[in-house]
Parts: sequence; C-alpha cells; structure tokens
Amino acid sequence: MFSAETIARKRSANPKHLLRLKPRPGYIHATNPLDVCQIDHTPTDVNFVEVIDGAGVFVGRAYLTLVTDVATRAILGFCLSLEKPSVLSVALCLAQAICPKDGWLASRDIRHDWPMYGRPRLLVADSAMEFKGHAFQRGCDEYGIRIRYRDRARVHHGGVVERLLGKLNGVLATLPGTTKRSVAARDEYPAEHRARLSFSELERCVVLAILDHNRHQNPKTLNIPVKEWEQRASGHPHIIDDQHHVLLSFLPAGQRQLSPQGISLFALHYYSSWIGRLVPERDRLSKLEVRYDPRNISQIFVRDPETQVFRAVERRDGVVASITLWEHRAERARRRDLSGRSSVEIVSLRREMTTIANTAGLSKRRLRNAARGIYAAPAEKRMAETSESVPIQTIQQERPKARLQVEDW
Repeated sequence: MFSAETIARKRSANPKHLLRLKPRPGYIHATNPLDVCQIDHTPTDVNFVEVIDGAGVFVGRAYLTLVTDVATRAILGFCLSLEKPSVLSVALCLAQAICPKDGWLASRDIRHDWPMYGRPRLLVADSAMEFKGHAFQRGCDEYGIRIRYRDRARVHHGGVVERLLGKLNGVLATLPGTTKRSVAARDEYPAEHRARLSFSELERCVVLAILDHNRHQNPKTLNIPVKEWEQRASGHPHIIDDQHHVLLSFLPAGQRQLSPQGISLFALHYYSSWIGRLVPERDRLSKLEVRYDPRNISQIFVRDPETQVFRAVERRDGVVASITLWEHRAERARRRDLSGRSSVEIVSLRREMTTIANTAGLSKRRLRNAARGIYAAPAEKRMAETSESVPIQTIQQERPKARLQVEDW
C-alpha cells in the first residue's frame, strides 16, 4: 500500500534516512594525473602529548588535511595541525602538494621517495568556510586551479578523499592513545592515559602511513598509486614552484593604510627602511596589501606598490623572536584580565559622577536667569547720571519737543 520512500519518510524525521533509498548514479573519474584532485579534513583517531620537562602532558587530537589525486589514487600532500581546519591548514597542505618534498622529508629524517607533486587542474572541495574564503579563491586563480564544490545530491563524488582519510585513521588507530570508535571500547581503553606520541612523532607516523599507501596495491583495481603516477605522468611536464611563494599565495591577507609609524596589525607596528621611503607619498597611495603567517607574526609580507612583489617587514620594536598569532592573542587576553577593572568598580564610579551632577544642578528658571545675567549687557542709566550734575531745565532743553509743520491751503 505504501512505497519504501513513504515509509522511510513517516518513520524517521531525519532527511538523511531517505537518501539511503535513492540511487546514486555516476562517479568521479579522471584520465591523467592532476586532472582532478580532492581536498578534505578530519580529526585523527589518536591522541598525542606534549613533552614538557621530560614528561608527557596530554593535549588532544590533531586535525588532518589531505589532497588526493583521483586518477592514480595517490596522496599528494597533507597537513597535520593543532587548530581546527582553517585557511592556514589549507595553505600548508596545498603548498606541500604542489611543490617537491625532498627537502621536507630530509628535514624529518625520512629516507623514502615521494615523487607526487604538481598543480591540480581541478580541485574538488566541500562547502566549508575555509574553501569559500577569499584567500583560497585568490591562490587558486593565481595558479590556474579551477574549484568545484560538491553538491548536496553528489556527496558520494568525494568518496576518494573520504576513503583515504578513513584508511589513514585506521592505521593510526593501531598506535597507542587511539580514541576508539565505540563507547564500549572507550570505557575499556583510557586513551588520555595511554597517549605517548608527541606531535613530531605523530607527524612522522602519518608520513610513513601515506608512503605505505602510495606503494600498496589496491585490492579492487589491482593498481599501485606510485606506479600509476610514473606511467601516466611521464609525458606531462611538471612546473617546479617555490614552496614559499605558493604558501604566500594562499595565506590570509588584508589591507592596511600606511602611516608615518609604518603598518599596524594585531596591535603591533611593523616598519622597514623601504616602507619609510613610501611615507612622503602615502597620501597618493591606496591601502597596501598585507599577508601574514599565523605561525609567526614577528614579520609580515607587504606588496611593494612599485614592483608588485611581496617583501618582508619586521616589527618596529625590534623583537625578532618567533611568536604565533594564538600565543599573541592569549597573552593579550591574560594581560587584559590582570589589569582590567571589574564591572562593579566601573559602575560605582560612574554612579558617583551622576550623583554629583544631579546634586549640583539648578532649576530651569535659575539657569535661564543666570544665562541672561552672563550674556545680556546691562543698559546705561543716562537719566540718573545726568540728573546729579545737570539741572532739570537743561535736560529738557537738550531734547526739544518735535512739532508738526502747519500747512497753509
């Protein structure tokens, strides 16, 4: 009597329950490497600790961002961050995916090859806030990357990166400090007390898991990502980009007006010698484009209006120590709480001011008379002054009576 869709709609108010009964035709595919890539985030299924004074202090879970290639199913780059997904994590992930990784691997003492890199021609992302921002759009336009957002009815088209994120989390779940998937397993396994990996160690484990995936044969397609990449990408030239320039293209930006003291940002002043030469022309210049790295705000990058090249500008107070934006804001909040007055004290002082103003006030009539007495000049009494020294007859003679002229007809 009723269809399956009607029964599902009546039994559950959740609209996602009805999607299980609808067909999902089509799938995302690509012929050549870098034709279609996908990017997405997920929290890792393992906790990490921070080593302080030789002891591990529990911190929590990190967030993992991946860029995958659809044609070869290879992972091009990743970013492991402590903060929630943001513009910075997307910039770091894309900078690693576009540029070669030999120096990055050598700095972390990883002696394995990761030959996948290059500019994606099409990047598929969801509708998250970090993918809708101006910085992401501007960086993709600069490197010729087209953006396609996954529609509501085509969420399954992002299954490539989703599946790889789940695969990496499955590998990380075997490490000590795993968060487990079910409530029953979490009760039996104290993840916070078993966590022993630091952030750098967790990052190396993620790299090794990615390298293992790139060399592992897919059980369904029987393809190996690294071999597929070597075979299909051999005839396509790769552009080697500078990692610093790529990262700078995707960093958050803003516009600031130049002042004689330099540029003000985050309640800090930045100044350089080449900025000082622009001060006499600042009335004719528009706002300068500024970009910054939240991991280190000891310097910012300002676009030179003459050469259109970003140049570094240091802090005006001469402090060169590296400090993150989160540490700077936390320190300002701490100092604000220490030196700030309570609301009760502010209200009490203002109430005293109001009481003084009310008690010292005059009525409207007295205020009006006082104002008249101040601003209105008194009239001179000529009659009184002259009556003392001059007789009355003289006064009357000085002002003869005016008579009308009599006309004769």
